Amino acid sequence: MRGTSVITPDWQKHWRRLLYYLMVPKTWLQLTLHNSWGILNVLDIIWLRPMPGGIIDESHPFCTGINPKTGGFIWPSNILFCSRRRESWPAHLLPDPDEEIVIRVGNHLRQQVLMAAASPGHPTGRATPMPPGILYLHGGVHYNGGWLLFNDFKDAIEHFSDPKFAREFRRFVKEQRREPVTLFRDRDYDRDEFARFVCFMRTIFPWFSNSNGPKKFVLWGNPAPYPAVNTITGNWIRDCRALKSEAGRASVALPPIRPRCYFQNGPYRGDRTETLWPERLLARLTEKRIRLRGQKENLYFVDKRKLKKGFRFGPDPIPNPLQRLTRWLFKEG
Repeated sequence: MRGTSVITPDWQKHWRRLLYYLMVPKTWLQLTLHNSWGILNVLDIIWLRPMPGGIIDESHPFCTGINPKTGGFIWPSNILFCSRRRESWPAHLLPDPDEEIVIRVGNHLRQQVLMAAASPGHPTGRATPMPPGILYLHGGVHYNGGWLLFNDFKDAIEHFSDPKFAREFRRFVKEQRREPVTLFRDRDYDRDEFARFVCFMRTIFPWFSNSNGPKKFVLWGNPAPYPAVNTITGNWIRDCRALKSEAGRASVALPPIRPRCYFQNGPYRGDRTETLWPERLLARLTEKRIRLRGQKENLYFVDKRKLKKGFRFGPDPIPNPLQRLTRWLFKEG
């Protein structure tokens, strides 16, 4: 459904703003706890019980992006919401049609999974800068996820600051148990504004959001064909772990989301298009934290200094802590 404008009474705006400030400490605490649980799960699949490459092959839906019932890409079928498309764009920045944007980003994520998949020439996957476990987790995000499209960050803030829209977003996550991905048509974005937007998402929802896009990294973000925000609700954990069993690998790819099931109670219009001081503060603190990491930069689970020297994961399996200790003891002996 495409959003249109409505007028919000002043008293409602003031009431929403008061509730917002009252909820910030609680939301940030929930965010920290939830993100810590996600970090522990990532460490489990890449360090404690590392998932090996090659447990799925190139024909798996996570590697093809293909809906087996239609033979076409599944991503357009999982579009949840598109805002009204801006009519005027600079010629050199004219965005692709909405479905093509989703396909390009979905295909980018699909290729991440493909690097860990078995192929005739690489039975345990390819040597890559990321451990197989991290590559696998992109599968549930791109194939099972729901997609939302906006023109720019102001457009998205105006929608997400509408309580009706935020409730639908939460309802989707609760009912579908899938990861949402928010995309933007405008590729000529300001990096600081992008950082503030993801911190807006981290302040109104109790989930970590990551900022990916075609420009130099923003906060903890990575490259992507279009600006994309992955709101990490934790459902990737179930999908990723399912790949460990034959039954899980066969059932983990979900069917398309039923059309016109969400975001049908518009029009949507919140009380702002700009971020507020808690969100800007969170962005500044996060940027400072990343700068303090020095040459490690914004990669949390791998050491960027080693990657720059040519280190790659695979194709040999990643040793678990016990195997590392055993090798170290025998080497010392």
